[in-house]
Amino acid sequence: MRFLRGLLLHNWGLKLLALLLAFLLWATFTAEPFVEIGFQVPVEFRNLPPPLDVSDDAPAQVRVRVRGRSTLVRRLTPADLTISLDLSGVDTGDMVVPLSTSQVLELPPGVELVRIVPAELRLRIVDRNSRRE
Repeated sequence: MRFLRGLLLHNWGLKLLALLLAFLLWATFTAEPFVEIGFQVPVEFRNLPPPLDVSDDAPAQVRVRVRGRSTLVRRLTPADLTISLDLSGVDTGDMVVPLSTSQVLELPPGVELVRIVPAELRLRIVDRNSRRE
């Protein structure tokens, strides 16, 4: 019992100060407000089979809204939130590609994706060889 009392009371002033500092840091972090910000984010088309291409009328950017702590969200740039679409296995013609949170690359921890506008992209896949003629 004497050992336990000595362990708790030894340097009690420093222990109390450390506890107070830990509480102040915790209170500061949890008091930080959540914000929601919109970005124009570039769309990246990946794994398109070699003879195919996306037509020129495809949107190059979409609007996304993200939510998180103020300091985290304000550090983001549109380049941090690139949307990547995997177009492997597509064929020529018109197609509709739904957009989801899994397609946003590199979303930092503590930041969540609220909305993507538009929710789907209409793309026209064309043959590169026929475009040059």
